Formats: sequence, C-alpha cells, structure tokens
Amino acid sequence: MTPADLLDQQLRRDGARPLLTWYDDATGERIELSVATAANWAAKTANLLVDGHGLDAGDAVALDPPSHWLTTVVVLGAWTAGIAVDLRAGATELELPSDPAEFMRVVLPQPDALLVPPASPTDIAVRTDERTLSLDELVKAAGTPTVGMRVMTTLPLDSTDGLVAALVAPLVAGGSSVLVVAADVEKLPARAESERVTHTAGLQLPGLPTCQTVGLL
Repeated sequence: MTPADLLDQQLRRDGARPLLTWYDDATGERIELSVATAANWAAKTANLLVDGHGLDAGDAVALDPPSHWLTTVVVLGAWTAGIAVDLRAGATELELPSDPAEFMRVVLPQPDALLVPPASPTDIAVRTDERTLSLDELVKAAGTPTVGMRVMTTLPLDSTDGLVAALVAPLVAGGSSVLVVAADVEKLPARAESERVTHTAGLQLPGLPTCQTVGLL
C-alpha cells in the first residue's frame, strides 16, 4: 500500500471533501485542498518530476520551504511517482517547491492524468539521518488512527512526524488535516473549533487528544 493508493481510494469514496487546510498566520493566508484537488496536483507534480526534471523511482527531492501548502503537493507528487523525500541535513537534491509562483507556473500546464509509472510499495518514501522508510513502511507507521479524524498540526513537513500528521495519518484514517504555519497560539483554540478539529499534533489544546501516530518513528 502506498499513499497514492490511499489517495485514490479516498478520491473514489468522496473526492469533494477536504483533505488539507493550510494556514499561514504570518500572512493571514488560508488554502483548502479537497481530495480531488490534491489528487490532481499530485498527478501534475509526478508528471513534472519525471518528465520535466528527469527523476525516477529511487531518486529524491528535498523540501524548501518546509511547510508551504505547495510543499504538500510536492510530497504527494513525489510519492505518486515513487520518488523519495530527503529529510537529511544538507541534502543536495532538487529543492521544491522553492519559489511557489514559479512552481505553479511550471506545474499547472502538466497533464491532469498520471502519465508516469505508478509507485511501488517498496519504493523509498523518506530518507532521514537515522533511517530510510519505504512507502509501505510509512503507511504502516501511521498505525490505526481514529477513522475520519481531523488533526491540527504545527509540525513542519521536513520531519517524518510532520509528514505523517499532515498527510499519511489523514489518508489512512479517511480524514483530513489543518496545517498551521507560523502559528499564532491565541488563534488556535477558536480555529480548532471552527475547523472541527478532533486531534492535534505538535501542540496541545484543552479537550483534544494528540494524534497517536506521531512519535512512533
């Protein structure tokens, strides 16, 4: 099983529901990606990585900036094509999305359909200074999160826990995430209520349990 398999399952089940809601409290931005939109961006990005940058299964990308909403698109696209995310210190691979405006300019013209070979469960998902995880191992590492959970996370995406909280656990659970960058802690309780958050990661809010999949790796 791969994250792309899970995304496809959720797309067929209910593509219109939210998958990820992104806040940047430094700029006031809010972006929401439905399952269908995320799947479309993932396919476009996978096509760009393979056909535009010449990458293939076994290659890797680094994440910069570490927690932009487009960073989630890069991760999903990389995993869709069997390309790893390199979280090691000093990684020298292609860094994406880099300039978000430029990334959007080159990825949007890509075909909506996936035109590259789909990922294998044994393809590498994440490389860290401590270990390497395949796509299947990463999915299994998410464990059995609460079905339909909506997790608010402040963890950066350039960490395994951050990737699991924002993307993998919600896909496994058939749920969604609220990723907050440059979090204004005074806004988080009211936001958690308005966004119907059920779990947290990287923060604690009264009455809400933490996402139990985080910290297992």
